[in-house]
Amino acid sequence: MEQYLEFAKKLTLEAGEIASKYFSFEIEHTWKDDNTPLTLADSEINDLVIKRINEAYPEHSIYGEEKSDKKENSKYIWVCDPIDGTMAFANGLPIFAFSIALVDESNGLPVLGVVYDPIMKNMYTAIKNGGAYRNGKQISVLQTDILTNAYINIGGSGNALGFSYMPIMESSKAKKYTVFKLPSFVYGGVQVANGKFVGAVYCKEYAHDIAALKIIIEEAGGKVTDLNGEERRYDNDGLGCIVSNGILHQEILDMIQAGKL
Repeated sequence: MEQYLEFAKKLTLEAGEIASKYFSFEIEHTWKDDNTPLTLADSEINDLVIKRINEAYPEHSIYGEEKSDKKENSKYIWVCDPIDGTMAFANGLPIFAFSIALVDESNGLPVLGVVYDPIMKNMYTAIKNGGAYRNGKQISVLQTDILTNAYINIGGSGNALGFSYMPIMESSKAKKYTVFKLPSFVYGGVQVANGKFVGAVYCKEYAHDIAALKIIIEEAGGKVTDLNGEERRYDNDGLGCIVSNGILHQEILDMIQAGKL
């Protein structure tokens, strides 16, 4: 597994160079069918990922946000979001990240993950049973059992999967915690592993946004489930996710369940 991790880290740095090359206040973008933006950087990084994986591991499948390359009977699938937070990236806002995970196709669970913020040069990595790291230094979730003065991030509209964020928003006043809605869920989600946020909720179906987060947060001591509190696969789309420090997972889950439409 260390061999795969070193490959992923090297690929991640290449992707970061491309993102940094294009990042500016004036980058052009088009609009996809789902009303999300697409830049040249997204496409170039996705193409790079497919090229590098096919060179090194031609038997592996690839699931990218912009393009994929599925193989029959592959043991592993690389799940990648070339730029999570393209809206921010396209407008010159430095809140975006590259993420890639290697997922075991037998159970749909990631065995390694890498998230990279090319602006701050922060690389988050994890392999199964190996801990989570930021730039080589081990990290862990925040050990607290109260929401007061804590931070939670939310992503996606909520309504698309039949959930509302209203219980989380309304509870924040009474319990005195802060709710963020950062333009990159990966960027916000990894802060749970980093010990800055206690939770994050993602009300979209896409696996490419959360596959790397799954293993990084769990290796940092946290917990990740779908919006119903169940395990899910990360090699295809599913029912969003809740990530937390583990201790507060049930409390956050209860608020999400209270917002079922």
